[in-house]
Amino acid sequence: MGKSKPRIRQKNRADPTGKPKPPSDPELASIRENRILPVLKDLQSPDLKTRSAAAIAIANLIEDTKFRKLLLREQIVKILLEQTLTDSSLDTRTAGWGILRNLALEEEADFCIHLYRQDVLTSIQGIVKTIIQTIESQDPPFSKLPRSQQTLVWTLTSSAIGLLSSLSEAQDEIVEAISKISTIPNFLFGLLSFEPTPNEVQNEVLSCLTTLLEDNKPLAELVVENGDWLQRLMQIKDSGSPTNVSACGVLHKIFTAMQWTDYKTPIEGASDATLIPTLVHTLENTSPSSNDTNGNTTHSSPDQVLQLALEIIASISTSLQEALEHGHKHDYKNEEKFEGFEDEPVDPDEMDADVDDAGSADKEEDALDSEMSMSEIEADMELVTGDVSEDDSSPSEEPTLSLLIRSATPAILPLAHPSLSANSSIHSCALSALNNIAWTISSIDFSTGHLNSLKKSWSTLAQRTWTEIISPVLASNTADIELASAITSLAWAVSRSVGGEITLRADEHRKFMALYQASKSLGPEPEHSNGAAKKGDEEEDAFQSLGVKSLGVLGSLALSPCPVPLNREIGIFLLTTLSSLPDIPAADAVEALNAIMDIYADKSYEFDEEVFWKDGFYKHLEDCLPGARKLAKGVDKRRFGELRARVDEVVLNLVRFLKYKKTERGRKD
Repeated sequence: MGKSKPRIRQKNRADPTGKPKPPSDPELASIRENRILPVLKDLQSPDLKTRSAAAIAIANLIEDTKFRKLLLREQIVKILLEQTLTDSSLDTRTAGWGILRNLALEEEADFCIHLYRQDVLTSIQGIVKTIIQTIESQDPPFSKLPRSQQTLVWTLTSSAIGLLSSLSEAQDEIVEAISKISTIPNFLFGLLSFEPTPNEVQNEVLSCLTTLLEDNKPLAELVVENGDWLQRLMQIKDSGSPTNVSACGVLHKIFTAMQWTDYKTPIEGASDATLIPTLVHTLENTSPSSNDTNGNTTHSSPDQVLQLALEIIASISTSLQEALEHGHKHDYKNEEKFEGFEDEPVDPDEMDADVDDAGSADKEEDALDSEMSMSEIEADMELVTGDVSEDDSSPSEEPTLSLLIRSATPAILPLAHPSLSANSSIHSCALSALNNIAWTISSIDFSTGHLNSLKKSWSTLAQRTWTEIISPVLASNTADIELASAITSLAWAVSRSVGGEITLRADEHRKFMALYQASKSLGPEPEHSNGAAKKGDEEEDAFQSLGVKSLGVLGSLALSPCPVPLNREIGIFLLTTLSSLPDIPAADAVEALNAIMDIYADKSYEFDEEVFWKDGFYKHLEDCLPGARKLAKGVDKRRFGELRARVDEVVLNLVRFLKYKKTERGRKD
């Protein structure tokens, strides 16, 4: 959920179900003649049993890519929409909806977009009404129907819900259209309240609602207005049933869309804090399988439940960070120090002229901040973080931050242990959840003191995370680049969250130096190194590269109170990296420069005199400035707008930093 599946937007094929010429490949031509054409002919047979048998046969062929592509070439979708889905036989219709659902699952997003443009939602409305009438009928009651007929209805229901989920993942426009059809949310919540609904179907309903409610405030408001719907979700969440984690996913999407946080909700207990105990209980009481189960798509399988619980916790962490940053972003430190710079990008050619004016805005902001009393500041932060004493034994009353630290993190750590990496799906989700929690904590200012107990708890867990999760992977010198990237990202978040106060084993910092050097062979070709992607590719986030993450870890580990020898070694490495300017990736330059400026921001640090001045770092940074400016000009602002803005900003910051350090040195002398 924190890393929830995005709605894919791709260039649409002209017609993904269009009928081309017969395939030229002899094998495909043979399959078409001997298997595909006969079964399609049977699907349109006047004989009921023949049609039904053909529909079932086609449903079994869909998973094979060759068969599926050939079926699409022969316009299977047109036949389904015009004939099979309106068949007089419920068996045939059910098989037809199963075919369509499976095609949507196997094909790309543009297939669903094509279905939407073929008005498939009208067909879905029709079948939904049929299902509702069958379930609500009293003549005879649903419970009195033959078991085979009940099973058929649930199979049809599952296909309709699965197709709705696939459509919802394809495009925002489709989500909006589905949300406006009152029959569909009524149908979905009706199934949650209908006692005979199987757990598997309930899970599919909840999964569909989770997708529909992604950034969908109008639908979230509709759920809230129908109080029984929200209450039903809360009941499922507390039920202890196999569907309770899925209910947490839906509730989290509602709380996020409505922007409800711990103390900003019109309904008591309607915030992410109420979900964490259920999720933690699942993590602690569900055993993962010994092997990777990527192919297992059963919603209620233990591995799928664990993955979902971890994804929801990761998403809760991200939502909390956004709430903290957008609603309560203050700097409560009063000490004189290097404070950072303006956010707006500036033309590098104008940087020198701007230096003299720097700081006037900072003085005004400091004046405003000084007007806030400490009690006001602490009250403001406590509303969001709500720190509690160590003696509080009622997790349900603790707010989200405390629960993420004290309850969720200890439950996640065993699932992130390297020994579980054989099950890569759960291991990866656990690393992601820890990563998101650590990044959220890194955005919190603990200097006011009222969060000391939480800070202490997290410091212990951060070191435990490093020792149990990060160190073993570093020691293994893994060749798995994906794992190395995930561990480096976690290491960056953890070290940053505790200001670099991590006890390292031996030469662990050099492992990240080696990872940075190794990352050079993974990056773009030299002629593309000033951008984020090759021409014609979608722009990727250049700041998520292994190289940037490695520099980020090193920058955090070198922060005060880092020992002077370690600080010197990391500082020299960062400066050596920058000495190659402008011939290094722009994102690497931004991270390395930001790290240097953060590390040596204050003259009171022990290594300021011993390293920054005695080892000539000031002169080296001055020498880097021309290369940094050249690098900035080489980043195409039309193709890489955000990257160019970040480079321009860091170059301006470097100019100001050098002036600041020179002035600071002058005062000292």
